[in-house]
This record gives sequence, structure tokens and C-alpha cells, in this order.
Amino acid sequence: MKSKLLSIITIILVALIGILGWMLWKKQSVSDITTYGTEHIQPLSQYMPTAFSDGLGTPDVSTNGELDETGAGIAQIDVFSRDLNRDKLPDKITRTRHENGTSHFWYDYKIELQRNNKTWNDITPNGFRTTEGAECALQKLQFIFKPSFQVIKISRPWKNSWDTPTMATKTVWELKNDNIQQTNSKQVGTVCDVTELFFKK
Repeated sequence: MKSKLLSIITIILVALIGILGWMLWKKQSVSDITTYGTEHIQPLSQYMPTAFSDGLGTPDVSTNGELDETGAGIAQIDVFSRDLNRDKLPDKITRTRHENGTSHFWYDYKIELQRNNKTWNDITPNGFRTTEGAECALQKLQFIFKPSFQVIKISRPWKNSWDTPTMATKTVWELKNDNIQQTNSKQVGTVCDVTELFFKK
């Protein structure tokens, strides 16, 4: 009887040791997976854009303006020195922020190519400006420099109210023969804020 009881106790102890060993092994496996994930897999947030950028980067010169008593006027002028046509002469993009004393504002852009005699040739197409507000942006631009200079403009018409979604159009401009020419235009979706469409491929 004692021998039988001892055998049962032994079997129970072996089973408990086995279960304990399996639990420790499982915990180690999960730990290994977690460690591998943090060391070798970059967070998704590194690949997902978190904020819109017009692509110009840090300005070479930045000047603050003075607004009038209503909060309207030129708030800031940023100048970017970039060789757009690869002739080894620094060209110039000027971004000016305009305020109108409300929650709405806009940037306008001026693109100039430098000549050998240090003169500037303004090649800016019509409508190179944003239309922005607290609710939505109706028009924005993004500058691309590699592999070649391009400007992407996404805009939509106003309808009924500022935040009424409408169909947006994406227009691509490229620098050809020292002129900026429209190369592509297509409708890309109905939105309130066109900013989100710059993140869609």
C-alpha cells in the first residue's frame, strides 16, 4: 500500500515538475520574441508620416513680419537657396506666410532661377499658394528635389462652407528647359483637408 502511494506521489511530483518546466520555457520564448521585436523591428511610427511638410526643409534666411492691429499682414518670409536646374548656381524659393486676422491664412511661393550675371528669373506658375484654415486646408503644395525638381499641388474647390468636403485634384509640375510645366493632373478623392492626400501613394 505504501509502495503504491509512493508511486502516485512520485508521478504527481514528476507531472508538476514537467508543468513548471514547460511554463518557464514558454515565458522565455515570449521574452525572446519581445526582445527580437524591439531590437530588430523598427516601430511603425518611423515609417508613417506624423505631420505634413512642404519639403523645403530649413530656410537659409527667415524674417518675421509685423501684423496690423487686426492681426493681418505678412507674418514671415523664408528664403531657401537650392540649385533647381543643376547648373551649379544657387536658385531661390521664397515662402511668405500671410495672415488675415482670422483662423485662416496662406503661404505663397516664389521660384526664381539665377543667371550668370546674378539676375533672377521668376518662373513661378500662377496659383502657387496654399489656402488653409482651422477646419481644413483647401490647397497645399509640396516640393520634391530628388531625383529631379517637382512640385505637387493638391487642391479642392470651396462649396457651401469651408469644411464641406469636395473632390480634390492632384497636379504635378516639373522643371523643364528652365520653366515649370504641368505634367500630370488627376482627381484623387473627396476630402475636407487635402493634407491627408499627400500621405496616400
